Amino acid sequence: MATFVQETRGGNQMKLPKPSRRWLVVAGGIIIILCLGVAYAWGVFLLPIAEEFGWSRAETSLAQSILIFVFSTFMVVGGLLEKRIGPRLTASIGGALVCLGWILAYKTQSKLWLYCTYGGIAGIGTGLGYLPAVSSGVKWFPDKKGMITGIIIFGFGFGSAIFARLSTMFIEMIGWRHTMLLYGASFGALIIGAAQLLKPPPKGWEPVVAAANAQSNESFDFKPFEMIKTGSFMILFITYLMSMVAGMMTIGHINAFAQDAGYDANQAATALIILAIANGLGRVIFGAVSDKIGRKNTLVLLFILTAGSKFLLPSISELSAAYAIAGLIGLCFGGFLAVYPAATGDFFGMKNFGVNYGIVFIGYGCGCFIGPWLGGLVYDSMGSYQIAFKSAAGVAVAGAVLTYLFVKPPVQAVQEESIN
Repeated sequence: MATFVQETRGGNQMKLPKPSRRWLVVAGGIIIILCLGVAYAWGVFLLPIAEEFGWSRAETSLAQSILIFVFSTFMVVGGLLEKRIGPRLTASIGGALVCLGWILAYKTQSKLWLYCTYGGIAGIGTGLGYLPAVSSGVKWFPDKKGMITGIIIFGFGFGSAIFARLSTMFIEMIGWRHTMLLYGASFGALIIGAAQLLKPPPKGWEPVVAAANAQSNESFDFKPFEMIKTGSFMILFITYLMSMVAGMMTIGHINAFAQDAGYDANQAATALIILAIANGLGRVIFGAVSDKIGRKNTLVLLFILTAGSKFLLPSISELSAAYAIAGLIGLCFGGFLAVYPAATGDFFGMKNFGVNYGIVFIGYGCGCFIGPWLGGLVYDSMGSYQIAFKSAAGVAVAGAVLTYLFVKPPVQAVQEESIN
């Protein structure tokens, strides 16, 4: 139970929680996102499953694509549920479904079963658990949206770093099936437990610093249907999709790419771990950077760095250089995941942030669905990842151009149109 103190603001007395209370909410969000982050460690499962059943890499990686697409789609449902039943219960339901999906995937004997259990059920659970973890924390820190978003979702990248190494070890010891069984039980318990820490701030609450410095933004709180009618939403959605296509064409296949290049399984897993750690760090670093230099400038920088890393990766022969490029890819990918939610809050307000960001996040899901599948399809067709990775670089260049030319808050866009 939070302890409350009295504070005067605007001539009125308000009961405010102690600052430590909001950090407990952040801690709960970090634990939840850490567990959900295993989705990015799918590359470790890809080869064992494909080899057991004789499936192609495109067919096997489709399970990850489905999970991420379903996850992003159910973010909207998570936002609606959060408003109706609260973040604790919503995230708890998500944890139970994640548990069920992984445990049922243990029984996989066909692609359809894997797609429905790991991709569908666990994907729904991921969507319901993710949004309450992020939005609850961000609402407690309206003056530091970029930084707090980055801290919370740090676990979504860093989790795959932990689970990539653990997955490699467990798969060698007990096989991929029992690894999924173990993960399902563990994730369910951790997510449901951490969900009990989630709580929205009292109505009308904001930190003293934000209250003193922030200008009133209430008139710019967009409802979901108002948001989707704006050009600002459309360009955010499209560029989010492009950033994820470029990112997941490599992230979903980097373990297999490293092994094809002659590195052993441990070296390949190390590349994935480096990428995953950098993915987590990128969320904190670029989230904080975007608070300083602006969301648009940060996004342009991320697209440029992404394009360079994708273009260089296929020509790298030294292991240390490959690790460095993997780290850069991870930093940029994580950065996108921190900046887009902060931009959504800036552009469309915090009142309907949960549902609004859930809608924007569908762009993420579409991009993550296309990316791994497309990377596998190109590999199956060409026998190499070179064309896939260089195509990803081209997508990132296009994303940089679109962001520089068109990304702006809807209010600014309307003002510019009226002047012209």
